[in-house]
Amino acid sequence: MPRPEDFHREQVLTKIQNVFWIKGYNGTSMQDLVDASGLNRSSIYNSFGNKMELYKLVLKNYQHENKTVLDQICSNKNGLASIQSLFDVTIDYMINDKERKGCMFINCNTEMGNQNILLQEITKNNQETLVQFFKDLIEKGKKDGSIQINKDSITLAYYLVSSFQGLRITGMNTKNRSFLESIVENIIKTIT
Repeated sequence: MPRPEDFHREQVLTKIQNVFWIKGYNGTSMQDLVDASGLNRSSIYNSFGNKMELYKLVLKNYQHENKTVLDQICSNKNGLASIQSLFDVTIDYMINDKERKGCMFINCNTEMGNQNILLQEITKNNQETLVQFFKDLIEKGKKDGSIQINKDSITLAYYLVSSFQGLRITGMNTKNRSFLESIVENIIKTIT
């Protein structure tokens, strides 16, 4: 019979997620995970699996956290205001990202996107979720009149995802709020 875990699983995952987020998959050693989690190697392996399984787990956790935040940002606003709020909150996050962590999914795509088919599935799923999220906001905006552009919602959603991801990368190296806000202003003009 397996021994019960004597640690708080979510707290350990948060610590491990932060290590992967800062160092990336290849830059993170098992010793880094041991040090961050306070668990020994066998506890990590027994509770979470190998390093790749653990990485996939924290990516899924990160996706869930982001979805929750996105839903909170966009609640009780019209479609355009929701999109604007999402970009505004992202700028705030980027300005305050002193560790230059960026987006964990973008980091994963650039580091590992062509190396592991299971990671490709996870990152593709995340992108599809983000596209659907923006598509829903665009359609909401078309219904409430805040978005009046007569273009296909899915095309606009892919444009917004591409713009959002580009902004996230730009924000890792640029902390000039007015510059970032002018980028967002141009993005918003494109969809109105």
